[in-house]
Amino acid sequence: MSNKSNEEIERLLGEVSGKLSEVKNLMKKEKKVIHLRRIVLELADENFRIDSSDWKETTNEQGIVCLKNLEEDIWEYVSGVERELIGEQLFTWRAAIRETGKAGKKMPINKEFDQFEAKHFGEIVYVGSRYTDGSFNHLGMHTNFWSSSQSGSNAWSCNLYSSHPTVRRFALNPAYGFSVRCLKSQ
Repeated sequence: MSNKSNEEIERLLGEVSGKLSEVKNLMKKEKKVIHLRRIVLELADENFRIDSSDWKETTNEQGIVCLKNLEEDIWEYVSGVERELIGEQLFTWRAAIRETGKAGKKMPINKEFDQFEAKHFGEIVYVGSRYTDGSFNHLGMHTNFWSSSQSGSNAWSCNLYSSHPTVRRFALNPAYGFSVRCLKSQ
């Protein structure tokens, strides 16, 4: 081989080596971009609440005293329940969507609940739920959190039991009263 051929090969190898370095650097940058695009969701540490100062007091057949809003779709425990439940609020799904929207908060969509385990919910108060007949059930045993997702005529919720750490999801009647846990602001 001539010196000219060797020089040409050396020049081409240098170019290829430079291009490989460029490609490697681009790949590193792309990995960083992909990592930055990955959003880590966090739940707020407490249940969502709204001002109840102008609500009406009512007592159900179980003797549970609660406040209810003018639309009669949000309830707040006042008495007849364990002390830790007093002040906790239960929302129908439509009330949860309306009130979190007014407050500029975001409830998780159903699929976002896949990312969470019971430990991600912070302090959990097992507030139970309110059924459409006006009864409060499972107080101190479980809690449901509404998602912002619908499923036909139902809405998705996340369910936590005090007896085990598994997060379960169910599509349930949107007229039930459940807790709301919003996502932390990003």
